[in-house]
Amino acid sequence: MGRRATNFVKINPHKCVACWKCLPACPKGVIGKVDLWFHKHIVFKHSDACIGCYKCIKACPHDVYSKVTDG
Repeated sequence: MGRRATNFVKINPHKCVACWKCLPACPKGVIGKVDLWFHKHIVFKHSDACIGCYKCIKACPHDVYSKVTDG
């Protein structure tokens, strides 16, 4: 776990266009943002709090999020 993955979801910050639609979708406030004028994308700020609801995946129109799979 860390800034790019939880036990359930991983992110590809290079796909993020900083629309921030995922932020209000997360019921646990797991998602944070890097919001500098020259560098913008999402990160997981509380990855251990993720409950695996996958609302972030549903909210993101840019396929930034994907499910963690074993294997």
